[in-house]
Amino acid sequence: METKTKVRFVSLNKVSVETPQGERLTLGLDSVVPIPLQEQDAQTIAYLFDKYYDGNRSTALSLIYREMIRLGCWAKPYWCGPDRDNERERIGAQIRSLRLERRLEAKDLAAFADIDASNLSRIERGKFSAGLDVLCKIAAAMNCSVEIIPNGAESYNYTVDVAPGCVPNTHRSVLITAKNSTFKLAACLAKYGEYHWQQTRYNVSVGDIVYVYVSEERAIKYKLRVEEINKVYDRWMAREEEFWVDKKRIQDETQTKYALLRLIAETRSKKLTEENLLKHGFLRAPQGIKYLDGELLRFIERRF
Repeated sequence: METKTKVRFVSLNKVSVETPQGERLTLGLDSVVPIPLQEQDAQTIAYLFDKYYDGNRSTALSLIYREMIRLGCWAKPYWCGPDRDNERERIGAQIRSLRLERRLEAKDLAAFADIDASNLSRIERGKFSAGLDVLCKIAAAMNCSVEIIPNGAESYNYTVDVAPGCVPNTHRSVLITAKNSTFKLAACLAKYGEYHWQQTRYNVSVGDIVYVYVSEERAIKYKLRVEEINKVYDRWMAREEEFWVDKKRIQDETQTKYALLRLIAETRSKKLTEENLLKHGFLRAPQGIKYLDGELLRFIERRF
């Protein structure tokens, strides 16, 4: 299907969108999309942008969200904001315009802001992602300020539209433990973006957030969401048998219930180790399942 909108995945849960009007956007998805399904979902998103997008981000996102549910897409829109490259260029042009307005040479502004002149040049050309500290230095050197304000105002701006209904109003957060010696979880998530967890005696609900502590690494590694519960064994689950190291753990399927957990994110933080968890509310190394709340939950959430 030929579409006017151009869509490509820039990460497992984020796509770059270029509309026929030349506007560039970034669309965040509510879960990761396995690589084999990305082309199909990208084509669907492009088709829906062609159909619904007229420049009104909020209205279009609501319609696209509902259509992607109806079409059975793997993931749904979570937020939509400016394209990163486009924002770099816009902010860089704004800095250059203000510098010229104040009749400042680039080397002088760089000296006043205490940054490298070559970096300032790249920032102005939209070729360098400047951190907040650097932007604040540049702004202060020109007697300006960096603000986050609604679109339409004449200053730095960044707006994000959130898809309706994609974030559960109420859910629990739980921690479960995984062992590489039993199940190759990393390989399963890399291939499918989800896996089926044996519920055994534990109860979870659709929409609950599940953090996974990997015993061998002694750290929390993954954040997932419960998509389905009380599932009986089927052929879709059988594909995961290749990842079972200990085949004896595959229980009597007539008696076992499964929850489908879909990957949201993998943390890159080095802070979610057993040592740090013990400092923030754990009494011992994680085992089984633990329901999270309070400061411990906030500590974990900030690392994803």
